[in-house]
Amino acid sequence: QTQFVSAELMEDQLLLLLESLERKIVSQQLKLVRTHITLGSFQGLLEHDLKKWKEPFHVDAELLAFQHKEEQELTMALVELSGVQLQEDGSVVPWHQPFEAVAALFVALYALNLLSG
Repeated sequence: QTQFVSAELMEDQLLLLLESLERKIVSQQLKLVRTHITLGSFQGLLEHDLKKWKEPFHVDAELLAFQHKEEQELTMALVELSGVQLQEDGSVVPWHQPFEAVAALFVALYALNLLSG
């Protein structure tokens, strides 16, 4: 039996996505979230063990290196609204089980990147 859980973006996230689009940083945010999903979930999904998604891990800190500090802060806030705390050093601390919320963010960033590219 397959179970499907859908997640929607919050209004605050939509506003931050709009600002990201205006600042032209969606592609970099997409790379960061894609890396997060890859590092944080594939092993757990393949083993059907989403508990691994609760464990801290690291992403390349260069993915958080934006041209302006405000862009980095905007990105960190956007991802945090999905249940994941990002640190400037690249450490990632998921709260609860954020997979669905991060997946919804990934889909939104992917679509915006395609449409704005």
